Amino acid sequence: MLIEIVFQYRTLLGKCDLGVGLDWDEIEQLAAIESAFAPTADDLRMSSGRKFRREKVELSVLMRGDRINDRVDLVEVGPGGFVVRRAPFVARGEQVEIQIDAGDHSYRFRAQGVWMKDDGEDYRLGLALIGMPVCLHKVAVSKHDADVIDQIAAAA
Repeated sequence: MLIEIVFQYRTLLGKCDLGVGLDWDEIEQLAAIESAFAPTADDLRMSSGRKFRREKVELSVLMRGDRINDRVDLVEVGPGGFVVRRAPFVARGEQVEIQIDAGDHSYRFRAQGVWMKDDGEDYRLGLALIGMPVCLHKVAVSKHDADVIDQIAAAA
């Protein structure tokens, strides 16, 4: 899955930033991911100075920040950042968290606003990834019985 690849890349970069260093296999993984997302010669974004190309996706994700807790549409993913639609106002440089739930994993990425364009009543945002991401594993200790909380979540 594309999100796992971006998670792996950002984790390897985070290890470098922490000064832990990488072993030879991790260096090869990092190089392989960078070459897989390298812009092509005819890619128009190459002239903008962007290091990586982004892949189109269609995911509903949760964006959290200062007074932000909204569902947004993740439309482009790359090792350097994301593009989201149906998003609230996020100022340039403002930091947010993007939560992507995939099966029994919940990926959490920190990002900061880079650009914003009007998108109807909402905004289309370019977000640059920062720091090391986190992956939470969801585990059910026992069988879940439906309760009032489930009814509230279903009604929303």
